[in-house]
Amino acid sequence: LAQAFWAPPRGLERQQRVRAMSAVQRRGRSRGRRPLLPPLLAVLGAAAVDVAGAATLFREEMRSGVDAEDAREARPAKARRGAPAAAGLALLQRFAGKWHGPVPPEYGAQAATMPWDLGRSPVAACRGGTAARSGAAAAGAAERGLDRALDIFCAAGLGALAEFYVDPRFEANDRRLRGGDGWISRAFLTYMGTGASASNVSGEEDMLAQSVHHFSDLPIVVANFGHGVPTSLTPGRFPNMVLMHARGAQTLGKSFNFNKLTAMLFTKIRTGVVLDADQFVNRGIDRMFQRAEEETTADYPYPVLPVHWMSRDKDSSDMAKWPEHYSWSSRCPDTPKQAYRWSHSHPTWTHFALPWIAKWASFVLAPKQTDAPEWIIKHGWWSDEPILNVGAWVDGASKQWCKFDIPSVWQFSNFMKQIGHVDMAKDSKYYPHGIAFMYFSAHDAKNPEESYKWMQRLWNMTEPDDKHMEVMYDGNWFPDGAALKKYDPKLNCLA
Repeated sequence: LAQAFWAPPRGLERQQRVRAMSAVQRRGRSRGRRPLLPPLLAVLGAAAVDVAGAATLFREEMRSGVDAEDAREARPAKARRGAPAAAGLALLQRFAGKWHGPVPPEYGAQAATMPWDLGRSPVAACRGGTAARSGAAAAGAAERGLDRALDIFCAAGLGALAEFYVDPRFEANDRRLRGGDGWISRAFLTYMGTGASASNVSGEEDMLAQSVHHFSDLPIVVANFGHGVPTSLTPGRFPNMVLMHARGAQTLGKSFNFNKLTAMLFTKIRTGVVLDADQFVNRGIDRMFQRAEEETTADYPYPVLPVHWMSRDKDSSDMAKWPEHYSWSSRCPDTPKQAYRWSHSHPTWTHFALPWIAKWASFVLAPKQTDAPEWIIKHGWWSDEPILNVGAWVDGASKQWCKFDIPSVWQFSNFMKQIGHVDMAKDSKYYPHGIAFMYFSAHDAKNPEESYKWMQRLWNMTEPDDKHMEVMYDGNWFPDGAALKKYDPKLNCLA
C-alpha cells in the first residue's frame, strides 16, 4: 500500500511526476528519504483491506444470493486478491488525500472494451422507434422528460446516440449512487474521447476527478466517446465516479462537443453541472446544484449557462479589441439576432430541460428528419455552444449564471489573496459594470501540471471562512449570491 502511494510511475507518467516535484521533494528522494506518512498509512491500510474485503464479500452474497467465496473461486486468483485490496486502497486514498494533498497527474490510457460488445444494456434506449426504459418503471417528471427526449431522438433515427452503458468495472459504484428509480439525484458530468495511448486529456481528467472527490460530496459521471480510457480512472480510486460509454456524434460527421448534450440527456442525472475535461473545481461548487434546481423548473425548462468572458456581440464595446472573427456571426442572414451576452457552454440543468436540449441538439444532428429551421441548415457547421445560445435567444431563455468557471487557473490568485477588481469583463450593452466571478471552478486548465500546483495551494481550504469569500464583483467580495444581489439588484447574472 505504501508503494502504491509512493512508487514512481514509469515512462511519461514518471517524467511528468518528477517534473512536478518541488525541489525539497527531489532532494529528499535523491538521499533515499521518504516521508513517514506512507508507511504509517500502510499499517492502517492493512486493517482497511481486511474490513473492506469482508464488506465486499457480504455485499456480493446479499446481492447474488450465493456464497461469495464459492463465486470468487471461479475468478482468477489475481482478481480475487485484487478486489478487497482495491476497496481498502480506495478507503485509504480518500483518508490520505485529506492530509497528503493531490496526486500528480497521470497520463496513461488503455484500450476499452465497449459494454455493448459484452451484451450489456443501456440505461435508456429506443425500441421499435419509441422510448424504452431499462430499470425502474415510469415515475414522475424526470421519466416524462426523458421519454420526451427519447421520442425526439428515436423519431429522428438518432437512437444509437441515446444509448449510454455503464462500464462493467463501475457497476458497483453505479448501483450505490443511483436511486431505486434508476436516476442519480445530483452529479457532475464530464465527457471525453481518448485513445489507448498516453494523452494530455487523461491528465486533465485525472486532476478534475481528484478535485471533485476532494471538494465535493457529490458523484461525477464520466461519459466516454473514445476507444480508450485513462488508466487513472478506476472505481477503487474514485468511489464517487461512474464511467459510461456511448457512441459519439462524430460518427455522424458532427462536432464532438454534441456528445456533451447527449450525455446530459441520457445518463439519467436529475440535476447536473457540466465540467469540461480542462476544468477542475474548488470549494463551494456544490452550491450550484441547489441553485440549478431553483432556476430550471417546470416553468423555466431550460439549462442555465454561465456568462462568457466576451460578449461576442459586434456592437458591444468589449469586442473592439478582438479580431472580427471573435464576434458571433452567421452565414445565413435569417439566423436569429443576438439577444443576450454570449453564454459559455458549461451548463447546469435539471430533468425539466431534457426535451428542450433534445429538440435543439436533434435539429443539428438530424436536420432533415426533424424539419429543422432552414437557417440551421444554411449556417452549416454547428457546435454545442452556438446552438445553445441561439436556441436560448429564440425561446427567450434569458437566465445566465455569474461566472462560476473562471477563465484561467492563475486567476485563483485573486481568490487566495482576496484581490478585488472593478469592471471585470465589462461591455457596453449587457454588463456595463462588469460580470461577477464565482471562484468555484477554473476553465482552460489544459496544463495538468499547472492544475496540480494550484490544487496543492487550494487543497486545505475546504471550509468557508471570512478571509476567503468566493464571489467577487465591482472590486468587492461577497460570501454568497444573496449578498451580491443586495449589493447590485440590477446585475443580470445569477449567483
